[in-house]
Amino acid sequence: MHKTALIATSQPEVSRVLTEWLAINDIDIQIASSGNDAIEHIALDRPDVVLAQLAMEGMSGLRLAHYLKAQKQLADVPVILLCRDEREMDLVKGQWPAFLCAGALHPALISELKRELVN
Repeated sequence: MHKTALIATSQPEVSRVLTEWLAINDIDIQIASSGNDAIEHIALDRPDVVLAQLAMEGMSGLRLAHYLKAQKQLADVPVILLCRDEREMDLVKGQWPAFLCAGALHPALISELKRELVN
């Protein structure tokens, strides 16, 4: 069974880095440029994991995560938040899996992606 990841980010560099890793690992990829766009994608094709940038225009990644958890049919979709810096990491500490993602994939994020999608 093919796995699918939805990337919700307004940062092209973050999208590019994640897309490269996911493609190498034979993961289908959906791209959304905002939280609202992500909801539209999810309504059409439920992903196996959502990678959402914490700070986005309109609906933030954190609001998207809360929205998904509030929907009975989507509550079990894992959400991984992507943070630009330690300040953003502190905002979600302990609430959601969150990782630094500012142009390069952090080894801890790669481990989380493997756990959710590859293994």
